[in-house]
Amino acid sequence: MSRPQDGSAKGVDTKAQDKRVARTRRAIREALLGLMVQRGGADITPKDVADAALINKKTFMAHYASVGAVIQEMEDEAVSSVSEVLDEAAAATDEEGLARAIERLGAMVTDGASSLGRLLRTGAREDVVARIQLGVRDRLGRIVGAAEDDLACDFLAGGITSAFRRWVGEKNRPSARELSRRVRQLVRSVAAERGASR
Repeated sequence: MSRPQDGSAKGVDTKAQDKRVARTRRAIREALLGLMVQRGGADITPKDVADAALINKKTFMAHYASVGAVIQEMEDEAVSSVSEVLDEAAAATDEEGLARAIERLGAMVTDGASSLGRLLRTGAREDVVARIQLGVRDRLGRIVGAAEDDLACDFLAGGITSAFRRWVGEKNRPSARELSRRVRQLVRSVAAERGASR
């Protein structure tokens, strides 16, 4: 007769455990990001992260197999959030829609509190940017009908990524709408070139 109570108590225990797991994983990630900013990502050990997170190494290892696994998880989440915005940008039918996506992406990148913004201020920056560039290339390929080895699409993806990085870093930058107009012109020129060469 006490089984339903045991089951509900177990459910409460599971929720409490889930919160503890989430809290511990968040502490590990925050500690690692802090260390990466301080040290540039060089030679950070699980013990370093555990000490910074105020946990023991065994607890760290119960959650992650390595420091690289933590970085990979953070990169995956950051790239996933960027992918959503890239999908929005790819689906934009006008400059205004693309400008909104650019502004949203700019806000994500410059937000020092977000995982993406913080990762971009660490030694993992180039890996994250390279993965974002692949996402841009993939969406461009779908828009212009590019083959896997299409050099023009690779070049355009690199150019768009570079232009965006520059745009984010400029103090007197053009509006997102102006950047969107330029990006659309570039994409149209590649699409027109592809159409003319067929």
